Amino acid sequence: MKKYRIITLLLLAAVPSSMPAKTLKCAADSSKNDHLGAAGTCRIIPIKIYSGYLVLVEGQIAGISGPQNFVLDTGTSPSIINERLVRDLKFVTKPSSIIAAGKTVITQSTIVPEITLGPIHAGTLRMNVQDLSQAERDFEVPIAGIIGFDVLAKSSFRLDYGKKQLEFGEMSHHGIPVNVDPQTNISVVGVSVAGKMVRMIVDTGTDRVVILGGNFTDVSWLQPRETSQYGKNVAGQDSKIEVFSAPDLLLGSEHFSAARAYLVAGGQAPQFDGLLGVRALGFRGLSYDQSIQTIYLEK
Repeated sequence: MKKYRIITLLLLAAVPSSMPAKTLKCAADSSKNDHLGAAGTCRIIPIKIYSGYLVLVEGQIAGISGPQNFVLDTGTSPSIINERLVRDLKFVTKPSSIIAAGKTVITQSTIVPEITLGPIHAGTLRMNVQDLSQAERDFEVPIAGIIGFDVLAKSSFRLDYGKKQLEFGEMSHHGIPVNVDPQTNISVVGVSVAGKMVRMIVDTGTDRVVILGGNFTDVSWLQPRETSQYGKNVAGQDSKIEVFSAPDLLLGSEHFSAARAYLVAGGQAPQFDGLLGVRALGFRGLSYDQSIQTIYLEK
């Protein structure tokens, strides 16, 4: 199951920042690594942040020597491999499908022998195939793929935007809890927007609050104020994007505000109503406790 992605919202102009092609280095405490696997496994790995929200981390993929750059996206499942690598590695593909704007779109998938990210070793992993060349041009960095929650959920972890690091291991329960669905590997939280409850994916892959208008018979409660923007969904279809203000977003008992939020006219998805960009509301990080399959959003 793949979320509805607005390409122009994801691929904003980025401040160029490349990740050095070198051996993965860990700020690891070996005394704390026993529960993560073999000795020497990375417990803390550095990340790069583009445009204040998009997280890139070095990982390794079977068949390629040296580390590769991956986007970390909690709103994606299954994970995605760049079409360029599929050609280079001569991986066999087969027809697959994703959900885009409420429609089933035929795409391709492949089996990746192994992906390693810190202590996570995912073998025989089915990944969707997608052309990420536009993202590579926009961010001026090679991207091997997008690591989604089907991979991230294999270990407890904490993503810290301030320290620019990804830490694995046992995590404390600080922040707003959001359950992860083990069947779909996505986390959906109920958010009150203008007094209406909206189901939103916890999403590190965007810095926006996005609502899919096609999930509602009436969207006048949002009071859109601009209609001049356009984007494309993963099917390559043009979508009208209306801008509105969300001065009071309620998550549990916490209040947040978004000066600019986005309504995708006609956008639909069966299991969620929109995307909640983690950085859009100023969260400084998030953690995931694998034992109880819960994400914690940290203010």
